[in-house]
Amino acid sequence: MIENFNKYKDKLRQLKENPGAVFGLLYPYILLTILVVGIYYLGNINNVERQTVPPDIREIKTETDLKLQEPRTVPPVDIIKMSKPTDELIAKGKTIFTNICSTCHGTEGNGQGPGAAGLNPPPRNFTQNEGWINGRTISDMYTTLMEGIPNSGMVAYENLTPEEKLDVIHYIRSTFMKDPPVDSESDLETLDQQYNLSAGVKLPGQIPIEYAEEFIIKENEAKIKKVDKAVNLIMKESNTNSAKLFNEVTNDAHTALSYLVNSDSWRKSESTFVDFLTVNVNQDGFNGTVFNLSDSEWNTLYNYLIKII
Repeated sequence: MIENFNKYKDKLRQLKENPGAVFGLLYPYILLTILVVGIYYLGNINNVERQTVPPDIREIKTETDLKLQEPRTVPPVDIIKMSKPTDELIAKGKTIFTNICSTCHGTEGNGQGPGAAGLNPPPRNFTQNEGWINGRTISDMYTTLMEGIPNSGMVAYENLTPEEKLDVIHYIRSTFMKDPPVDSESDLETLDQQYNLSAGVKLPGQIPIEYAEEFIIKENEAKIKKVDKAVNLIMKESNTNSAKLFNEVTNDAHTALSYLVNSDSWRKSESTFVDFLTVNVNQDGFNGTVFNLSDSEWNTLYNYLIKII
């Protein structure tokens, strides 16, 4: 036994003198650990590969164009009176909820609408009293509709009128919520002051993107035709001194002529023309050659462009 003890002491002394030996002793255990982890990973690799990222809600939502809307002034709202739900307000709110809110919050108000997939945090479940970010009072819910909730799928709905916001709030509170808290008169007055409800709201007009694109195209159609006509004319007169001069001082005829067509200020005088043309050389379709033009050449170029555009 004493002999075994002495051997053990000798072994410890050797390990102290040669630390690398420790690694040699542990190496088989380290290798075994790596092997076990590798086998576990290979056995579960199919599960790892099947993990998917939740779909982006933007891929689910259907993009719709803006509606044509004239500028309008929304009448003042008596928030004290509007804080009392009526059958009419609730019925209006149901229509708004069905058309706008149910996509994410679900027709049952439980946050399980078709657009809820992939939203983190998930849409509000109105049937539960816990976890409300802004709170459950009318004032709190109005603030949510006005400002949205950062880092969530809940966006602001400033396009809804104050009355429409209150309509949908009353529908949610009366249909889905359990014992919704009542606002104090002070809360409602603060809400009125915060969003200026009793003074009315001015809403800007809006037009569908499709209409806006058509408007822009029609607005510029005459200018485009004028540029094309001038380009064709310069090509036909390419042997004339005026056309040659224009081609020498331009890098891109279309860009240069478009630059001139989009403004009439350069037409006032030859000196105005020189200043207008040289201020954005290389960006306006003209090149640095213009800085070498003589007075007579400037006069020729000015009169030529005045004539063709």
